Amino acid sequence: MYDQHDVETLERQFNAAMEEADTGSALDAVRRIYDEFDRGGAGFEALVHPDFQIRMEAVFLEAKTYKGMRGFKRWQDDMDEIFEDERFQPEGIRSAPDGRWLVLGRLQITRKESGDELDVPLAHVLEQRDRKVASFTVYSDISQALESVGLPV
Repeated sequence: MYDQHDVETLERQFNAAMEEADTGSALDAVRRIYDEFDRGGAGFEALVHPDFQIRMEAVFLEAKTYKGMRGFKRWQDDMDEIFEDERFQPEGIRSAPDGRWLVLGRLQITRKESGDELDVPLAHVLEQRDRKVASFTVYSDISQALESVGLPV
């Protein structure tokens, strides 16, 4: 899934992107959103737009799109097939144009097949519509995530 060179490159990209990141109250608000994602249920449904989507641009589940609450449940099932345990921990947030945010964080995973544990940098792009989360896109490549929202690499 990740080789050592990839992880080193991602760490460099992550550290450079974090230099401009907000780690204060905006990050606290985003962490509360992620807590609701983890819990699922009514709290999560209240936060997301009716046209909610998850897009994967990651080395796992690459180029997949999940739509609506059914899609969210399918995404959870797909993640559960690959990982024994997984947790995304937001560490910084950068505001982008058009109601988008770049969330920089760490993905801590345990592979189901091998039991290998990894802690790798990851980026999510959250899009807001009607004051709700309309989509989030998962990026393994931090530079690609920055470019997708028009932020300097």
